[in-house]
Amino acid sequence: MDTNYIRIFKDLFFNIDENESVKSTIEKVNYLLSSIIIKYGEIENEIAYGISRQDDFIDIVMCLFIRKIMEQLDAINVLFSVSSFNQAQILLRSLIENTVSLEFVLKEETEKRAAAYFLEHHYQEIELGKTYFNKNSKFGKLMLQHKGTEQFNHDYGLFKKKEEAFKRIISSKEIFQIVDKAREEKIQQKENLNRKQHKPWKKVHIQWYEVCSDVSNFYELMKETGYELYYQGIYGGLSYETHALNSTMDLTVNENGLNLKRIRNPVGGSSSFDLTCSFSISALTKLYKYLKDGIEEIREFEKFYIDFQEKRKIVNNNLDMIINS
Repeated sequence: MDTNYIRIFKDLFFNIDENESVKSTIEKVNYLLSSIIIKYGEIENEIAYGISRQDDFIDIVMCLFIRKIMEQLDAINVLFSVSSFNQAQILLRSLIENTVSLEFVLKEETEKRAAAYFLEHHYQEIELGKTYFNKNSKFGKLMLQHKGTEQFNHDYGLFKKKEEAFKRIISSKEIFQIVDKAREEKIQQKENLNRKQHKPWKKVHIQWYEVCSDVSNFYELMKETGYELYYQGIYGGLSYETHALNSTMDLTVNENGLNLKRIRNPVGGSSSFDLTCSFSISALTKLYKYLKDGIEEIREFEKFYIDFQEKRKIVNNNLDMIINS
């Protein structure tokens, strides 16, 4: 059975292998993104092997950020390699969130912000566990019915051990205790506000960046890091692909009537590529400043940066020239 759906449905899919000029441009896209991934990997190694160590705890958080950004850049690069620019926008939104968060942590009060970020997923897991194992809640009753009493109680015991372990994590570092106290104060403030507005039933949600600043939403986070103008025009626009709101954009009208764009259509790919470059290279620059490398390392990165930007302009122009695909 032939499972090559690209060949079977050639009228639905754009096949990059059948268009040498587009393929050549996409290969240059892959080359540039690969060069950024390599730079992130070099920084990861420098920190991990102690070559450019700054602060043990902050370094760990930086490595976690770097690994996630590399993972997302790699996935975007894979999608770009088959000209699937639209689907890459879903990952691009997450990449932007990670790079903006990284720059926010590095901007000021880095230790406190790194601690708030580091602890966030623990808080979420504990809160989720309390929902799972609340026998009086609808979800808890459903879990009890599904698992049975014995398995439910066993899992609840594991959750309690995790909760105790998290308490030990909090007590292990002074900065964790400071963040934990600040978080409780923020929660209390929101609960008091709900009561004042006669909404005591409203569940309090808190983001990690609220704990260590006056920033209360992602728009303000982008504003705090200098990306305010990007939010509506770019970050908001990427939400259309994420939330499945742009299906009708694949329908076009010309002198021949209604037409559907082909899947993996490379037309308009320059915007996704440009955004990927802008946010990833900006965060990379902030990381190099954090490392406080010597003159030779700084010159080496400056050389890479200038070369990268020159090649990026050429690739962007080539992407813009792709039409009717």
